[in-house]
Amino acid sequence: MIFKSHLISMIIYALLVSIVLALIRRDNLRAQIKYAVSLFLIMTVGAVLFGWFMYLFL
Repeated sequence: MIFKSHLISMIIYALLVSIVLALIRRDNLRAQIKYAVSLFLIMTVGAVLFGWFMYLFL
């Protein structure tokens, strides 16, 4: 599965990683969902902010 946008690839990767880590690290379904959503948002927003930071040095 190859996407033309690196952003879409990064979002799908962040989604899959956050789901797997939530299933591994939490026992309760509610805690799994909360952990997966927070981890997904942290990874996505962090990657976008880091991308903008690197853009400043071009």
